[in-house]
Amino acid sequence: MKVSYSWLKEFVKFEVTPRQLASDLTNLGVVVETVSAFGQDSILDLDLTTNRPDCLSHLGVAREIATRYQLFLELPLTSLRESSARTDSDITVRIESPKLCSRYCARVIRGVKVAPSPDWIVQRLESLGIRSINNIVDATNYVLLELGHPLHAFDLARIHGKAIIIREANAGEKLFTIDGIERELRAGMLVIADQNSALALAGVMGGLESEIDSLTRDILLESAWFEPISVRTTSKSLMLHTEASHRFERGADIDSTIPSIDRAAALIQQLAGGEILNGVIDAHRTPVQRSEILLRGSRITQVMGAEIEASFVERVLSALNFKIIATGKQTWRVQPPASRLDVAKEIDLIEEIARHYGYDQFPSTLPLWKGASERRTEKIFERALKQSLVSLGYSETITYSFVDAAENGRFSSLEPVLLKNPLSTETEVMRTSLVPGLLASFVRNYNHGIKSIRLYELGRLYSSKAASAPREDNFLGIIASGNIQEKTVHSESRSCSFFDLKGDIEILLESLGLPVEKLGCQAKGQNTKIPNYYHPTVSAELRMGEYCLGILGQMHPKVCEQYKIRQPVFLAEIPIETWIRLHTMEKIYAEFPRFPAVHRDLSIIVDEDLDYEAIESTVLQAKIKEVRRLFPFDLYTGENLPSHRKSISFSIVYQAMDRTLVDEEINRYHEQILALLQKQMGAQLRT
Repeated sequence: MKVSYSWLKEFVKFEVTPRQLASDLTNLGVVVETVSAFGQDSILDLDLTTNRPDCLSHLGVAREIATRYQLFLELPLTSLRESSARTDSDITVRIESPKLCSRYCARVIRGVKVAPSPDWIVQRLESLGIRSINNIVDATNYVLLELGHPLHAFDLARIHGKAIIIREANAGEKLFTIDGIERELRAGMLVIADQNSALALAGVMGGLESEIDSLTRDILLESAWFEPISVRTTSKSLMLHTEASHRFERGADIDSTIPSIDRAAALIQQLAGGEILNGVIDAHRTPVQRSEILLRGSRITQVMGAEIEASFVERVLSALNFKIIATGKQTWRVQPPASRLDVAKEIDLIEEIARHYGYDQFPSTLPLWKGASERRTEKIFERALKQSLVSLGYSETITYSFVDAAENGRFSSLEPVLLKNPLSTETEVMRTSLVPGLLASFVRNYNHGIKSIRLYELGRLYSSKAASAPREDNFLGIIASGNIQEKTVHSESRSCSFFDLKGDIEILLESLGLPVEKLGCQAKGQNTKIPNYYHPTVSAELRMGEYCLGILGQMHPKVCEQYKIRQPVFLAEIPIETWIRLHTMEKIYAEFPRFPAVHRDLSIIVDEDLDYEAIESTVLQAKIKEVRRLFPFDLYTGENLPSHRKSISFSIVYQAMDRTLVDEEINRYHEQILALLQKQMGAQLRT
């Protein structure tokens, strides 16, 4: 948007230089990119944000200047000489799409003389990048730049049936626009039509058939308000961006329709003569009043950090055309103008006050603070988890939450959240599993020759619920493959295995204060929910009592084959919320034992389908406080054992805190444990 320095001075009698004006406007948020000379004038090129259509005119910018310098804002004078003949005797207006056109105003001017515009208006338009056409069109463009409201002039003789109809286009309907191009319209596009056909694209461009030319004698002048999204959709669909569409699609001022049409009619009469018919046809829905906003002085102080005088607040808001409905003790009820659609809340009003107070004037003081910051439990937990994973040799990967629907479906049966406007077909749903992202990172490294890979990702999963909002869950995904130990002069290489990953998870549990001794692994069966992309016999569900702590296992060889991976890959999927639920921040410290520990081994024969976890649980049921820990060291099946039986050997560590244990005590404990194993699970002592 370009504005003229000399034109602005017709609205406000300021004395600052163009450069100083540019600096002051920029500090107000009306950013001036460049200042350039044009003859005796200076042109300011503004870089406006889309929420400030009110500044797409000299009047809007001048209002900011008048408020900044506390000067009077002079509005353009409009002097109309209307005839006794009425406008509605020459034309009728009917709005058939009131949702897309809330207001349509029309005036008729008879007997105009179309000719080139005088030099002063030609130079002013061309200095701002608009080509002069003729005195009628130039007048509408002049008012557009002056007041910011787009207008359009039709040749009245070319409007069939003396009727203007604002309607939606029919599918396949065609229109020659004034640029000479025939355009095929889509159903739903808003057009200005007569009884026969479309005359113009509402808010975008006029039609060639009703264009003003040298033969025009009578004109219909249009000033309207069109729904912004409708104008933008039409403009984008036809790739037709104009000065009018630029303003309408950002939200024009519905209250400016009549002042703008009157100003344009007066200017046309001045430039082209003619008779302005009496009255304005004003077709509109019931006017909608902007909602009042409560502005509190205490909130201004809280946000700005400074005490602002009530007189300053009222002066700034009034100067910016806000209506103060009522005042109280440091409170105001304020109604925004129709031109400021960006102001809808109290914080928006405070921003207006802050802009004109000056951001550089805010005091450099810190607000009072009571209390202390505290990290959330889950963040502390995740940080500790990441530190432990890094110490175990894993690298973090961060992948997109948007994934391909087919790829996501291979690793999850949950209903995904669909995106309404995906960037591509490969990012059309929110992920319900971390595996696709982990696999993508793994394959990228694998294809670049990196065969030993250990990665993890902490991220959210999103699943859709028909009757409620989508569900979000925090998960940890781990993937490992290749060598756990590379070959050196002193040792052979060793490949990663199921037990290496299980051991890493146990270390994670231990580092977070979770009871590792209560961790159990349940193989795939009726009571587990292990997905099919895991190896059926090299996978398990991690459990701690009634809680599932995740799934661990080798990726199915067929899945590896599909991704052209020629080595075993191990995965783990862990629900973070469950770990947090079991986690305690409390740390319990105990003194180191001063007395020696005694190791005793025990070999027993039990049923083949019995887990070691059940054996350990039975030993702990004896509640012998001197049993510090126990661990298995041998498993045997085969000859010299009955069918469906196996031998498990484990070591029990006995230790007391207050004395040295003697053989008689240890023998008694050992016999008590053996008796319990024999009674509860039919164990036999292996000799």
